[in-house]
Amino acid sequence: MRGQINHLMINVNRFDQAKPFYSWLMPQIGYPNSMDYPDGGKRGVGFYGESGSFWVQEAEPQFRADTFDRHRVGLCEIALNAESRAQIDKLAAEIPSHGGAITDPPRDYDYMPGYYAMFFTDPDGLKLELVHLPG
Repeated sequence: MRGQINHLMINVNRFDQAKPFYSWLMPQIGYPNSMDYPDGGKRGVGFYGESGSFWVQEAEPQFRADTFDRHRVGLCEIALNAESRAQIDKLAAEIPSHGGAITDPPRDYDYMPGYYAMFFTDPDGLKLELVHLPG
């Protein structure tokens, strides 16, 4: 489908924490299927559904001391769609117990009418957003 991202891959340093975090999160937001895969000795896991796929893999050994900063060249954040405001509120209450951290709690943002979102990080500090738009 045009205008839709087919897949997204992220590299993580803390795969042992990232895998359970994403294994909990991704099925709740539309990626119900998963598969483990080795990639040249690195561990990885993919989540997929009707809207595409999201892949998490270990960073190459020479980069594992690096940390994420959304202000560097490259990725700033990943915004994922939520089914409802209630889903965002529910997930916000659960994220910390799964290894993530809420950076900005759920609320209305003035980006556009009805924009309801929360911002959080994964175990490596990668910035994520869950957003619901009326529709």
